[in-house]
Amino acid sequence: MFDKITITSKISNEECAFLAEYHCLKSFINYNHTEVEYRSSNYSNISGIEIFIKNNKLSLKTSLHKYWQSRCFGKLRNDNLFTISESKLAFEMLINESRLKPENVFVTQFEIGINLNVSYDPLTFIELVAYIPTSYQKEMFIDANYRKDRQRTTEKYKDIRKYFKIYDKGWQIQDKEKQPMKDRTNTEKKLRIETCYKRCRIVSNKFFSDSNLDRLKCRFYDEWKSIHFYKDVIGKKGCRLSEIERAKIIINHGKDYLTSINNNDLKKHKSTSNQSRTVREFIRDFDKLKHKFEIIISDQEIEYNKLLFNAFKDACQ
Repeated sequence: MFDKITITSKISNEECAFLAEYHCLKSFINYNHTEVEYRSSNYSNISGIEIFIKNNKLSLKTSLHKYWQSRCFGKLRNDNLFTISESKLAFEMLINESRLKPENVFVTQFEIGINLNVSYDPLTFIELVAYIPTSYQKEMFIDANYRKDRQRTTEKYKDIRKYFKIYDKGWQIQDKEKQPMKDRTNTEKKLRIETCYKRCRIVSNKFFSDSNLDRLKCRFYDEWKSIHFYKDVIGKKGCRLSEIERAKIIINHGKDYLTSINNNDLKKHKSTSNQSRTVREFIRDFDKLKHKFEIIISDQEIEYNKLLFNAFKDACQ
């Protein structure tokens, strides 16, 4: 389940020398020869491990999933099943291989996610995703670095400690393999969901404790099973189009959202006081009026919920 991870540690001169040799690091000395930095060389393209050392402080970034696949099967890939137990073993292998002490290693960033083998084009799932209702509605935005609806994320500016990401895994793989657009008709249908944590600092043996892993995986499932897909709404006999549109907004965005639109329309003179009152009364009485509307759940939402349950169960081994 774990993918990208960043760890830091204060290391000795001996540990620094070992890491520099073992990971083929490049050394950089400042102009007065008083400070040495070590950075990853092109070898990191093979190992999948990126390292920076300055003042005996180590920063190591890698994908635990790719690292595990590389060590066990010789391929830097992360598009298959990767369980919690394998994640823990991969981290232990990484620490032992680098001769680091777990009690001195801190996890500062990490991603936890699952691949879903879908039967529809992943794009059709992503374009229906609206938000994740955590402590507040975290809206999913189109990521401008990708083609439309190949990836969506919640807000991820520098002060955000946690954000959510959903993307077309098959498309991403072909992007990295520089597959020409005209040859992408057989793109593997894989949908990837991830929760990304930043700016944390947890000692590694506590981070990979059973209690913390149980907490993280349960939170992951609870949050991703609550994801809101856009739903269509059909009005039963006697419903006006305006009522159907209002019902759509409430069902897909909530009463507060429609209230905000209504207040802005009145403030900007886009609606009259009578029209505004009608909308307010509709919002107030919506729970009594819901029976007048039929909510259409997409095939993608039904499949997503089924696949998430099964994939999560497999990943928790």
